[in-house]
Amino acid sequence: MSLTVLLIEDDAASRAFVTHALCGSVRVDAVRTLAEAGDHCAEARYDLLLVDVGLPDGQGDAWLARQRALGNDSPAVAFTADLDGDRRRRLLACGFAAALAKPITAPALRMALRPWLGDPDWEDRDALAAVGGAADTLIRLRTLFLAELPQQRERLDAALAAGDAEAARRVLHQLKAGCAFVGARALAESVNRLHAEPGSPEAARLVFARIDHALANTSQNG
Repeated sequence: MSLTVLLIEDDAASRAFVTHALCGSVRVDAVRTLAEAGDHCAEARYDLLLVDVGLPDGQGDAWLARQRALGNDSPAVAFTADLDGDRRRRLLACGFAAALAKPITAPALRMALRPWLGDPDWEDRDALAAVGGAADTLIRLRTLFLAELPQQRERLDAALAAGDAEAARRVLHQLKAGCAFVGARALAESVNRLHAEPGSPEAARLVFARIDHALANTSQNG
């Protein structure tokens, strides 16, 4: 059975954007009001709730509190155009697993939701455990990890081209540590192989392919 997401968003363009961004990986049920959302939750359990916290018929945090009182334990992620540190803390304290600022790009949205929707390239359970279950922290760490990947790729490529196995292993050691901390499962597997066989062209090609795949999934639009 495919994963299901309930999107509560009154803006038509935003509803279309999120639905398109997640298309192909999950089923998105999109509603405009908290009242509609309550009806949907009464009929089905969702794998994830995406909640615009400021809606015409109420506030998303108060709605989530009512849902929790009714026994709805589906993880929830808040969306808001006005997100600072204090508001993020308040939303997390209200029971949201994470809070995302609008506008957001499609790749950033998909990456932010990986802890709940999954991805074959990432191990989310262990990564969340490493940060004490703090999904917001994991999102920030993964963003930083991916931001550093192009420079690490460049250093690794230069070391291998120069035949400098020790320099290559230093870069790979850094990559291994980063992969373990953020749950980059597929990349970690290829890095471990190249660390053991730094002279293997096949192992090197696999590492670069996995890095390029991770970066492409982060930077592509739509």
